[in-house]
Amino acid sequence: MSGERGVALIVVMLVLALLALVVTEFAYSARLEASMVRAYRDTVLARHLAEAGVQQAIREILSQSQIGAVDESGQLVFYRVLPGQTTPTRVTPLPRLRVALGAGEFSYRITDEASRLNVNANDPVRMDRLLDALQVDRTQRDIISDSIQDWRDGNDLNRLHGTESDYYLKLPVPYRARNANIQDEAELLQIRGVTPELYFGTEGRPGLARLVTAAALNTVSLNAAAPPVLKAVGLSDAEVEEIVRTRVRTPYPSVPGRFGGRGLTTGSAVFRIEAEGLVGGVSRSQVVALVRRGRPGRALDVSVLSWRPGAAP
Repeated sequence: MSGERGVALIVVMLVLALLALVVTEFAYSARLEASMVRAYRDTVLARHLAEAGVQQAIREILSQSQIGAVDESGQLVFYRVLPGQTTPTRVTPLPRLRVALGAGEFSYRITDEASRLNVNANDPVRMDRLLDALQVDRTQRDIISDSIQDWRDGNDLNRLHGTESDYYLKLPVPYRARNANIQDEAELLQIRGVTPELYFGTEGRPGLARLVTAAALNTVSLNAAAPPVLKAVGLSDAEVEEIVRTRVRTPYPSVPGRFGGRGLTTGSAVFRIEAEGLVGGVSRSQVVALVRRGRPGRALDVSVLSWRPGAAP
């Protein structure tokens, strides 16, 4: 009888241990599932918050302003020129950083797309000047410039320093040259000579990701372009310094005659919006949208040219 009681005790202990294991696994699974649900909920909420940031940015873009210029902090602010005035009047910006909405927040940044150099423009000299402003040596500049042209042209003939599909097909992950215009500036990372450091930038030096665009723009904004882009259009260091110093105080309402013939403008109708949604103080969703202000017969309207998730470089 004592032996049977011992066996029964062991069986009971094993059953209790098994039950404890099952309960522990169930509790862990329940916590894991609850965590996944919260993460999914926060991601969906953050996505909507980022979209709200885009919508508020569009409100600013539709402020009937004629001029966009960068301020002391590098943010794009809008100005309007009222009838009879020669000095632009600044439009009060809406809050852009950590704007509370519901259970989260959103932040956004607006840039004039004309502050960038069109990478699809048929003017390799400008790209060469831009690379020179970024302190890229002559040999590498020649490779990048010719490779971009080879990437865009419709044939498979190599330029002197360029590269066509035969080079890219030998890479560990092979691909072909597009043989058409670049669709997104991130495509530059696929082109020979463009390193991640050159594209994303390094400490103290901006990258091509912030300086070029694939949008069909043929002018550069005098009021918003970074110094390397202004140098790319052929302005001297002294002229660039004058422009940067002047536009912070008072943006140019028109292009001065001394800067004429360089493909400059005072602003465009195409803007880039970089928005993020934050939940619990953490950025959980990012959106980069390219929008155009105004359509034929509908001046106070915006059309979306591109929309992609993910943080800007």
